[in-house]
Amino acid sequence: MTKRLQVYETPEITVTFDPNVCIHSGCCLATLPAAFDVRRMRWIQPEAASADAVADAVNQCPSRALRYYRNVSRDSSAKSSLTRAVLINQLAMILASDSTRDARAPEIAEAIRAARDYRWVGIYTVGPDEIAVVGFTGEAAPVFPRFPVTQGLNGAAVSSREPIVVNDVVEDPRYLTAFGSTRSEMVVPVVHPATREVVGTIDVESERANAFADDDRALVEDCARAIAGLWEKP
Repeated sequence: MTKRLQVYETPEITVTFDPNVCIHSGCCLATLPAAFDVRRMRWIQPEAASADAVADAVNQCPSRALRYYRNVSRDSSAKSSLTRAVLINQLAMILASDSTRDARAPEIAEAIRAARDYRWVGIYTVGPDEIAVVGFTGEAAPVFPRFPVTQGLNGAAVSSREPIVVNDVVEDPRYLTAFGSTRSEMVVPVVHPATREVVGTIDVESERANAFADDDRALVEDCARAIAGLWEKP
């Protein structure tokens, strides 16, 4: 069973611990016992030492189960990296459940939406002739819950096998209406790691023009790689 990523925050440094990859070498305990002590309920306390000392101790971890992020509240790059780590772990936990694809897909969509406060996220499955939504955030379904595989920005992402980012859908004739208020849409294909077939897509939409930047694309591409297992079982 996949375990939750543990996050320990201070204003100067945030430490994460991934119990799924820890090999229990004890390096952190020996290097900086003031900050790392398994006898405590909150066993990592980065505030108990200087940020530099904590960073040095984390760097000793041979499995990389420990990682650190400096000045998350002031450094957008560090915040983005932390958001990615937490989200990918959330997706792994959802995929590890025994629920059906139809039950897990909305949870995946909501995890991605919440990570960046996106307006709407949908998970689509790709068949030989049709693309169909299998999960989405909120109560409102898209106008076209299923459509031919050649249509829309989803169809373009499937045929090109590349992410499609359109920051003003009014100017793109490929756009297939999901919501009347949509201005920006990003669609990232999900490729099966074994067959290399496009089995699904992640569709992110915004009511704002120019809503998506390179870091949004990179994050959703990471999510697409992380959720390929959703198509391993129905």
